[in-house]
Amino acid sequence: MRNNRFGVFAVLFCISAIMLSVFSGNSHTLEIQQRLLCHAMGIDFENGEYSVTIQAFKPSGAGSDTPVDITKSNIEIVSASGKTVSEALEKCEAIKGKSVFLGHLKLICFGRSVDFSDPQRLFEFCLKDKTVYLGVGVCLSETTAKELMGLELTESALSTENYTSVIKKNAEKSRTVKCTLLDFFSERSCTNSVVLPVLRANSKGEDNGGKKNGKPPLELTSTAVIKDGRVLEKRLLSEESAGLCLLRKGCEEADLVLDLESGKSSVRASVRTRKQRITEENGRLVYTPKLTVVVHKIKDIVTTVEPEEVAGEFADELKRQFNKAYKEFVVGENADVFGICKQIRCEYPGTFLENEQDVGLLLRATDARLDVECLVE
Repeated sequence: MRNNRFGVFAVLFCISAIMLSVFSGNSHTLEIQQRLLCHAMGIDFENGEYSVTIQAFKPSGAGSDTPVDITKSNIEIVSASGKTVSEALEKCEAIKGKSVFLGHLKLICFGRSVDFSDPQRLFEFCLKDKTVYLGVGVCLSETTAKELMGLELTESALSTENYTSVIKKNAEKSRTVKCTLLDFFSERSCTNSVVLPVLRANSKGEDNGGKKNGKPPLELTSTAVIKDGRVLEKRLLSEESAGLCLLRKGCEEADLVLDLESGKSSVRASVRTRKQRITEENGRLVYTPKLTVVVHKIKDIVTTVEPEEVAGEFADELKRQFNKAYKEFVVGENADVFGICKQIRCEYPGTFLENEQDVGLLLRATDARLDVECLVE
């Protein structure tokens, strides 16, 4: 009798477990259908309001069940405006009748009109959201973020992967830097400066001469600097960025055009080691980063060039780019693009605390000197 009761309870338990899994699976499906899965977000400031444009996954789209067919879009664009970014997102929810879910967010793009002086208020929409990944990328649009979010990257499909891939590849090649949500707040809190990539959407139409412009639909144009909440007019061009980028994590190699005896040649080198420190010389602080790079490939050289010449020219070009960026941004704008204040805070905390309220004074009291060791493979 006891065995029969045990068997009945076991069967009922199994049936209950199966029904629970089935119903929970159905409720999960309904929950997904009721959410607006945001992959990328563009934020502009127009007419006193924030204009928000989001790229969201469309599960019922033509391409959602056909992953091989990339010409069919399973992404939809939703736009709305509000006094705050949060209000604009609430209006997006009202338009679609779904809740915006930011757990899949990979990129936040800002238009040039956005004021960054109050980042806590600007990023309020995601800082309190526990689903948002702090490694989400942050970039700037050459024009408006709305234009960038609406860019057709293939015949009729939009993909956030194209944006993040362009930034990642250019950062690896030291043409720009990667900036994440965490980088944005950590850099600003110490140096009051933020460095981030700038993207541009190109028209695939014809130019004034009736010819195809031949430009890629999406490209990196430069690296921008935000200082005291505003975007500086000065930019760091991709061909002049290796002297800064190679000192930052994520930038692993660089192609430089060198003026050798045989003519101009493109030389590629990768980072072996990078060290950044602050020393004190004659009563002044000196920012003394050190790079060890290895030249892997020498392109476009038709005559024999001594490896020592290549190594020397490569080191000299890196130093030239470093000195130029230091003069234009650190000295000229008091913008700490190298993270010098972070190093001072680590190695000379007393000096940093004394000048914490005036980062510009601290930068003006610090010299800089790049040490480059260039090896030839």
